[in-house]
Amino acid sequence: MPLINAQMLRELFAIDDQIANARFDRALDAASTRLRSWVGGDAYDDAGTLPADDEARADDLALAEAHLAMGYAILGINTSMRPTGIVSSERVEGQVTISYLKPADLAALQQQYFETAEQIARPYLLSDGTPGPPEIVAAD
Repeated sequence: MPLINAQMLRELFAIDDQIANARFDRALDAASTRLRSWVGGDAYDDAGTLPADDEARADDLALAEAHLAMGYAILGINTSMRPTGIVSSERVEGQVTISYLKPADLAALQQQYFETAEQIARPYLLSDGTPGPPEIVAAD
């Protein structure tokens, strides 16, 4: 179960209420899985308990998970599909024109979310900082 929910994402990133919470569910699950692989089950599970043994770590991991979730969700949030194709800009209500990020800009923003998540989680990464379980060092 993720450390955060869609409402927390809304508050942190000022997300418009017109974007349904359900659009974030899979991104939150993916973020949870990735963060758990980075920091290990014990640290991740502790962050999800109240009160956490290490509250500063819990706060940091929740923030890292939020950035990961936004990185996963941003493509779907920025993409509007119509029967005629994907919208890059559209005119609504008279003279207002809405423009969406171009693919390169979107990829750069997504990468920023992922890098920020990694920077926040870095002090808590397993062993050598690579995702996955820590290496076991055995004596000869």
